[in-house]
Amino acid sequence: MHRKKAGKLVAAIAIAFFMVLMLSRVCSAQNYEQQYFLLKGQSTYRLTLSITHSLYEYYQKKSHQLTQDNFASFVTPYSLALVAEDIRSIFPGEEDFVNAVLMLVHQIPYQIVGEAKYPVETIVENNGDCDLFSYIAASLIKSQNLNVVLLYYEQESHMNIGVNLLNPPANARTTISYVDYMETRYYVAECTGDDWRSGWRVGECPSELEGAQVTVATLENSEQIAPGQVSSSFGTLKSSAISLSTSSNFVIEGSIVVITGQVFALNSGGTVKLYAATNGYWFSIGTAQLDSSGQYVFSWSPPLWGRYYVKTGWSGDAEYAGAESRIVSVYVVPEILVFVGGGLVVTTIIVAVLFLMYRTTHPQETQTLEVVSQ
Repeated sequence: MHRKKAGKLVAAIAIAFFMVLMLSRVCSAQNYEQQYFLLKGQSTYRLTLSITHSLYEYYQKKSHQLTQDNFASFVTPYSLALVAEDIRSIFPGEEDFVNAVLMLVHQIPYQIVGEAKYPVETIVENNGDCDLFSYIAASLIKSQNLNVVLLYYEQESHMNIGVNLLNPPANARTTISYVDYMETRYYVAECTGDDWRSGWRVGECPSELEGAQVTVATLENSEQIAPGQVSSSFGTLKSSAISLSTSSNFVIEGSIVVITGQVFALNSGGTVKLYAATNGYWFSIGTAQLDSSGQYVFSWSPPLWGRYYVKTGWSGDAEYAGAESRIVSVYVVPEILVFVGGGLVVTTIIVAVLFLMYRTTHPQETQTLEVVSQ
């Protein structure tokens, strides 16, 4: 009887340990979500955006120092590329796509914000002003390879965007407004206003900005990569999770680290994106295809020695929101230290062997004493 109870206790402990281990390897915290509506003719589409906690925290920790020379650094086309792709699937034409983007930003409540923020922060916090809305719109439009710029009106303390189109806007309801810069025509697109159903369209300009002096900020220095992307879908998204394991946490410079894991979402497919960070800078290290069970394998060779942080992200699909894994540390040891350390070990062994041989061939002299009885 006692043996049965002990066996059950051991089994319960083993199951509990396994569950704790799995939970430590899987990141499944609930994502931030926002919903927007897009009109096309008589049809209304509901677009759900999902943002992981770690991506939001990443942008919170980035520099928020703003000058007129670094406007472009707050434009993040990579992080919003999947959202833009979904919008473009419904609005394939250039002008229609830009107007759909304006519909989206017009739904974010207007509130004056004292500091510059990145689009992910604005979407999560669900408020912003002209420059923050302009960063979102520019990010979505640039991710679709359209030529877009920021338009800054210093005297009016205002910002909106300009978009280069193949043809002049056909759906503008006013005189078409534009800015010519470097032999390129950019049509004005106003990003503020809460009337998203019939708000500003590309080519239309608020009367107070007509004839105003404007500074054009191009976006060559906008974001190229980020440790994750905002996922989106036309509908409500279910939660997903993704695990990550590495073959070793300590490797020699030039060695391979095998990264494995699994996406926990029914019938999940596609690819996962892998990222690494060193000195606080995240960069992409590749993608891995998911197999039929949602598992992935990726081999990575760290470029230099040092400490790396590794994570993976799945962008989600039409049914599931994306997810990001936990962050794992990988320490890469310089190859020269291995040789030096190996030499020290070998030297130590040789010295120890020689010492033992010496002790064997030269036994220590001992003194024999007699017990004296009186």
